[in-house]
Amino acid sequence: MVATLFPKADNCFIGLLDFRDKSVVWSWSDAGTAASLEDKRVLHAIAMEDERSVCVINQYDDLGFLDLRSSVSGVRWSSRSKLMNRKAPGEESCYPKLATHGGQLFSSMNDSISVFSGPEYVLTSTLRRSHGGAICDFSIGGDRLFALHNEENVFDVWETPPPPII
Repeated sequence: MVATLFPKADNCFIGLLDFRDKSVVWSWSDAGTAASLEDKRVLHAIAMEDERSVCVINQYDDLGFLDLRSSVSGVRWSSRSKLMNRKAPGEESCYPKLATHGGQLFSSMNDSISVFSGPEYVLTSTLRRSHGGAICDFSIGGDRLFALHNEENVFDVWETPPPPII
């Protein structure tokens, strides 16, 4: 998957590429969908391996899903912004990031990483540190989650939360 994002200045273009024949097999753009900067803007995207969808996140930490079976459908937003704590005044922020691992969806926003599980991607846990500032990047390797904060030389390592028993 290739996602080209130009937050606040341009639009988002998401394309799924087939590298075997070097062609775009599916694409979507948010051109013409947001009227102002206060509207929802796609900031990051990730392909959902088993769901036939692409998950996106906006500046309000809302998750959205795009159906890969249609290129004309819009984002189906799942609003969580009313439930989330906003960043402290004067705190530097980083763009949110998404990742999947073991059937779970991980989303970073400000100083925390939220973990979503199940077919409806319900919030099941939140990882947070009291220092280091906003999380600017994270990755998952094996059973560990590595988070890089915006303060120099500050990072966290957590055990990856196990999926809930359903």
